[in-house]
Amino acid sequence: MANWFIYNKRENYINNSKIEGITKLDALILGNRDIVDPKLVDMYINPSLNKLHNPYDLPDMTEAIDIIIETIQENGEIRIFGDYDQDGIASVMTLLDGLLFYYDNISYDIPHRVDEGYGISSGMSDKAIEDKVSLVITCDNGITGFDQVKKLKENGIKVIVTDHHQIEKEDKDGWVDQILPDADCVINPHRLDSKYPFKDLCGAGVSFKLMQALYMKLDGDFEYLASLLEYVAMGTVCDIVSLTDENRIFVIEGLKRLNITEKYAIKVLLEEAGWNKQIDEYTLGFIIGPLMNATGRLSTAKLAIELLIEEDMDRIRQLAKELVELNNTRKNLTQEGLDKCDKLVKDNSFDKSDVIVVYEPSIDESICGIVAGRIKEKYYRPTIVLTKSAEDGILKGSGRSIETYNMHKAILPFEDNLESFGGHPMACGLSIKDDMVDDFRHFLNSQSKLTKNDLEEVINIDTQINISKLSLEFAEKLDKYRPFGKDNPRPVFANKSVDIADIQMIGKDKKTMRINLHQNGRYFNAIKFNAVDDYEYLKLKFNNNIKGNKIDIVYYPDVNEFRGNKNLQLRLIDIR
Repeated sequence: MANWFIYNKRENYINNSKIEGITKLDALILGNRDIVDPKLVDMYINPSLNKLHNPYDLPDMTEAIDIIIETIQENGEIRIFGDYDQDGIASVMTLLDGLLFYYDNISYDIPHRVDEGYGISSGMSDKAIEDKVSLVITCDNGITGFDQVKKLKENGIKVIVTDHHQIEKEDKDGWVDQILPDADCVINPHRLDSKYPFKDLCGAGVSFKLMQALYMKLDGDFEYLASLLEYVAMGTVCDIVSLTDENRIFVIEGLKRLNITEKYAIKVLLEEAGWNKQIDEYTLGFIIGPLMNATGRLSTAKLAIELLIEEDMDRIRQLAKELVELNNTRKNLTQEGLDKCDKLVKDNSFDKSDVIVVYEPSIDESICGIVAGRIKEKYYRPTIVLTKSAEDGILKGSGRSIETYNMHKAILPFEDNLESFGGHPMACGLSIKDDMVDDFRHFLNSQSKLTKNDLEEVINIDTQINISKLSLEFAEKLDKYRPFGKDNPRPVFANKSVDIADIQMIGKDKKTMRINLHQNGRYFNAIKFNAVDDYEYLKLKFNNNIKGNKIDIVYYPDVNEFRGNKNLQLRLIDIR
């Protein structure tokens, strides 16, 4: 069972309540999310494009724009180096579409996930040299491409690195210094010498800041510039960066434009995927994102770029079908891999350990991260999934962590025993010799300082509200806090001792629980997905006689729309 905590940020609430034009609910919701600076509160409550930060506050921005303009004037070829995930694809499209407004001698390259791995590959840099490219602009990568950047520079190619990943640092006699690639310009909000007020941009966000600066310099068409936010919104949601500050504006404005988009490729892709509703953050994260990511996992991410830049309608339809088929294959591979890995976890009692490390040779290395994420969610344990690589005796894998375990920090002391390693607190990628897996598992578990409480999921509750006080209007008001995601979770509430008037398991597979709740003379429909365990828990608790008993609930009010009629419905997050 998860631990429930009601936020206790009274000081934040009091401070926010003093801000003019803010409601009590605004003061509470934003205070609970530590949004208390009046300027950031205003950005949140009244998001608009004129509140975006000045791109020229990023180091090297002026020099980068001068280099781009000079390259255009000299008719040199500009090549964009991207990455194979959704943020990488969105970053490439932001630069490609943004630059095409002014210039068309532009090309792009993206590494192959399995053959080349993350970042600028030697093959990419060699091809750029062979093609006599004038300028390389990286996006969503490049900050650790030291050798490749050096080689490009030695061959007379100018390089602008745009990236959002952490910068390598070294300690020099007590002073922390940053290690940057030897590019002409390095644009990254994490630079130690950066005065930029917001660090948590995704790769596409940094690409957009470069384009914003270019359009400011050339007095460009700012509505066309804003249309690039259709891509930036995708990258921001799918890369799970903070949905506050500037990112919130990117996603809100991007979604506005996506819902009236003139981009035929996006319309067709959603049509092929069977999505005919409004495009929101869910659509980006769970429909478009997986479709784009599937190309990089099972084929090449260049397919996604090809789809987005293609003009022939028949070819667009063909590519969209291909993306949907790839994603369906990915789903099947994921389920097969998850079943195999879950069996290994159960058979070996790995779920009794603090950290799960599982090796399954048959699964595709491109889905290790997804499988690790699913196992982590099921057992609420940091999880690393390994599989065979193309190299004999070497395994590759990915890890996904929980909030209370810094995976990168925990693995770092073992790094000398790994063939490769990289990541951040919540995720990692690594390769390891096959005879080192048991040592690795033993090391992580012997060094773990996770407590019983650390290994129990936490649900943070905004406040307690009796369901009898709810209304459809209140549920609709909560939409103003969207888009929901990292650092801006959906507002959730709790209520004790609610009567169960009726209960049943519904749906094709009978995994959804529908409860009719009763309080103060009012009845409310409530549903909980994937609730087989919850139903069994209630049957056991109440001796198979659930109706008429009381439960505590964590929920959020939702609007259920059917045939034009709107009704209040409660979505249950947890019960006890």
